[in-house]
Amino acid sequence: MLDGLFKPRSVAIIGASNNPLSIGHIVIQNLVDHNFRGPIYPINPKSNCIKSFKAYPSISDVPDEIDLVNISIKNTLVPIVLEECGKKGVKFAIVHTAGFKEVGEKGRELEKQIVEIAHKHGMRIYGPNSQGIQNSDPEVSVYANFTFVPQIPGNISIVAQSGGVGETFKLQLYNIGKGTRMYSSFGNEADVTMNEIIDYYGQDEDTKVIMTHIETLKDPAGFLEVASRVTKKKPILALKTGRTSEGVAAVASHTGSLIEQDTLADAIFEKSGVLRFHDQQEMIEAAIAFSDQPIPKSDKIVIVTNTGGPAIIAVDECISRGLQLAELSPDTGKALGELLFSEAIVSNPVDVIATAGAKEYGGTVELLLKDPNIDSLILNFVTPPFVDCEAVARKLGEIGSTADKPIVCIILTIEEKFGKVIRLIRESGVPVFDFPESASKALAAMIKYGQVLQREEPEYIKYDCDTAKAKDIIARHSGSGKFLPQADVFDLLGCYGIPIAKVVRVENKDEHKKAAQKLTYPLVLKVDSEDVVHKSDAGGVILDIEDESALLKAFDEMAGKFAQYKPAFIVQEQLTDGREVIIGSKASEGVAPMVMFGLGGVFVETLKDVQFRLAPLSRQDADNMITAIKGYPILKGTRGEKPADIDKLAEVLIRISQLAGDFPEIEEMDLNPVFAFEEGKGVAVVDARLKILGK
Repeated sequence: MLDGLFKPRSVAIIGASNNPLSIGHIVIQNLVDHNFRGPIYPINPKSNCIKSFKAYPSISDVPDEIDLVNISIKNTLVPIVLEECGKKGVKFAIVHTAGFKEVGEKGRELEKQIVEIAHKHGMRIYGPNSQGIQNSDPEVSVYANFTFVPQIPGNISIVAQSGGVGETFKLQLYNIGKGTRMYSSFGNEADVTMNEIIDYYGQDEDTKVIMTHIETLKDPAGFLEVASRVTKKKPILALKTGRTSEGVAAVASHTGSLIEQDTLADAIFEKSGVLRFHDQQEMIEAAIAFSDQPIPKSDKIVIVTNTGGPAIIAVDECISRGLQLAELSPDTGKALGELLFSEAIVSNPVDVIATAGAKEYGGTVELLLKDPNIDSLILNFVTPPFVDCEAVARKLGEIGSTADKPIVCIILTIEEKFGKVIRLIRESGVPVFDFPESASKALAAMIKYGQVLQREEPEYIKYDCDTAKAKDIIARHSGSGKFLPQADVFDLLGCYGIPIAKVVRVENKDEHKKAAQKLTYPLVLKVDSEDVVHKSDAGGVILDIEDESALLKAFDEMAGKFAQYKPAFIVQEQLTDGREVIIGSKASEGVAPMVMFGLGGVFVETLKDVQFRLAPLSRQDADNMITAIKGYPILKGTRGEKPADIDKLAEVLIRISQLAGDFPEIEEMDLNPVFAFEEGKGVAVVDARLKILGK
C-alpha cells in the first residue's frame, strides 16, 4: 500500500532552506499553503529555524515518527541521509534530486545503491529525479511537491512520467476551476512504480478518472494486469509520447516492418481497456467530461442547438468517431412539435432556433432525456442578445445537475459579457467546451469507455495440437537467430491445425519430377533460402506452371539465378480465387507476443491495413481484428461477390496466437499470403516465414 506516500501523518524536508528559490523551501511553502494536516519537520544542519518551523540537524534528531521525507540535496549525499532515514523508520522517501541513471552509468550505480539501502530498512523510494506527490483529501491535504499550480479538491487523479506534462494537466484543469484528487510525477521509477500508483488510484473511492502520461512502459506485463483490473471500475486515459522514431532497425518480415515504435503500447491499451489519446487538450477535455457525467449506455446521441452550423460540425465529428444519431421516438417528436416555435426543426439535430428561451430550450432537453432511444446529449448554445441567456443557463444547470444521461455543452459567446452563463452550466457539473469538435470528442471517449465496460467476457479457445512434434521442429533451430526452411514452417503450422497449400520440398531437378507426381497442375515454384527474404521481389517465385516441361524449365532458370545461395526449392499447388490476407506474430519483450492481421499480398507494406492484438487471442479479439481493418468490406463481400470464410480466418488467428504463445522463442512469423476462400470453403496458407530468436 502507498498510504505512507499519499496519506502521510508527518513530513520531513531534508534540504530545507530559507532561500525562497530552493526546492526545499518551496516544498515547505506548498505544505503550509495547502494546510497539511500533520507536523512538518525541516532538516538543515546549519539553521535553527526554517520559516516558522524549528529545524533539526538530521532526521535522527526529530523526536517523532516520520512517514514521508522529501529529499533535495546533492546526489552523492543521498545514500547517507537515506541510511539515517531507514534507521529512523521512515516509510517513504521522495527523492527530488537528479543525477542518477538519467546521466549515465555512474548515476545508474548510485540509483541502485539508494534502492538497496531503502529496501534494507523496509523503506520505499519515490523517484529519484522526481517532482513529488499531492493529495487534496481534506483529511490529509498534502502538497509534497515543488511545483506551482494551486491544489483544488476534485476527483481526477494524475500520474505522469514527465513532470512538465503532469503540470500542464493540472494547470489546464485549474484554469477552468476543476480540481484533482491525487497527483504524482515519479521521475526515474527506481522503486515505486507507475503500475503501483495506478493500482492505488484504482482502489481510491474518491478517484473517478485516472489521467496518465507515459513515455516508456517499464513493466508492460504488470501494466496490462493492473490496467485490466482498474478499467473495470473507472476509466484510465493515457497520453503516450515518443510515438515516432527516425527509423526502425531493418527487419526481414512484413510483420516486423509493419510494427511501429508504439504498436505494442496500442495493443496493451486495447486489451486492457485503456483509452489512448494523442493530444493533451483532447485528453484533458475527456477527463473533465468523465469527472462529472455518467457513463453512456450506448452510442446513440442527440444534438440540440439554437444555430445550425456548429451542430453540423458536431454531427460530422460524432459520425467520424462511430457514433449514431438517435431517432427520436414518435412521442418525443410530437411533444417537441407542440413545445417549440413553428420554425424549429424537430429531428436530430434538434434546432430550437435562436429565439428559444428557457422554456423552449430547457423543455427540449427534458423531453430528450426521457426518450428511451437516446443515451447522450450534446447541447450547442449561442448566446443571442435578444434572449434571457442566464435563464436558459440556469434551467440547463438545474436539469444537468440531476440528469442520469451524460450531457456535454458548447457555448459560443463572449465571456466578458456572458461569463455567468458559462459558470451556471459548468457549476451544475455539465462540462462546457468552446468548440463542437471538442465536445464531440469528449463524448466519444465516454462512449468508448462505456463499450469497454460492456465487453463480453472473453471466450478463449484452446485447440488440441501436436505440441510434441512442434517442439522437436523448434528445437532443431533453437537459438539460431535464423529463418526456418519453409518446409519446416509448413510442418509446424500443420502441428497446430493451420491449413496450408499442398507443397513438396525438393533439392534438385530429379526430385522436381517426383514432386510433381504428388501434386496437381498448375504449380508454383519457389526458392527456399534464408538469404532470399522477399521471394517475389527477388524473382524467386514462378507461377502458372502448367506441365512437367514448364516445371523443369522453371527449375533451370531459378537454380541458375540463385546458385550462389545453394537453396532448396518448394513446389506447390497454385491456388486461385481466394482473397489475400496476411497473418503474423512478433515476440514482444516483457509481454506476450503480438498477433497481426490485415490485407495481404505484395502491397501489404504500402497499404498498412493491419491490426495488432496481444496473445492469447479470444474469439472476440480475432473477430475484432478482422472487422477493424479498412479492407473488411472486401472480405465481407462487395459488388455482388460472396463473403470470404471469416469464421475460418478467426480460427486460424486463434491457432497462430496459440502457437506464438506456446513458443516465445519465435521472434517473427509471416503467413503471406493466406488465401481466404468464399464462405464455408476455408482458408489456406500459401507462403510462410518464421524466424527463431538468437542466443
